[in-house]
Amino acid sequence: MAEKWLEREVARGLQGMLALRLNGAPPEDSVTLTLDIWLEALSGQPIAWDERLDARRIQQAFRLLYSHCDRWPTPRVFMDHLPARPPLMALPPPKMTEAQRQKNLTRLRTMMAQLGKKMTPNTQE
Repeated sequence: MAEKWLEREVARGLQGMLALRLNGAPPEDSVTLTLDIWLEALSGQPIAWDERLDARRIQQAFRLLYSHCDRWPTPRVFMDHLPARPPLMALPPPKMTEAQRQKNLTRLRTMMAQLGKKMTPNTQE
């Protein structure tokens, strides 16, 4: 069963689609069944629906459908119009003390010196 917020957003979107009177629209007496089928289709997607992340995206997808569709859309067409989630905020880089910086620099110099020794051809014959 879909979460209430998802049901609410999809119901609003489908009401808008019905108002457009597009070809292929479901009859008025099957609107509830249409909502149920759409919710079932969306719940089957590999998405962990989250109101905070997805409510606005669902609204945007329906707005796109309102302006682009000349036939009643399927849930697949809706998914094709669903914008990507906004990227999550990245964590700031960790703070490094001067002592850590110097320790890492020393380690790098040691590794570079060891690599240099291994890369130098053996000149003894």
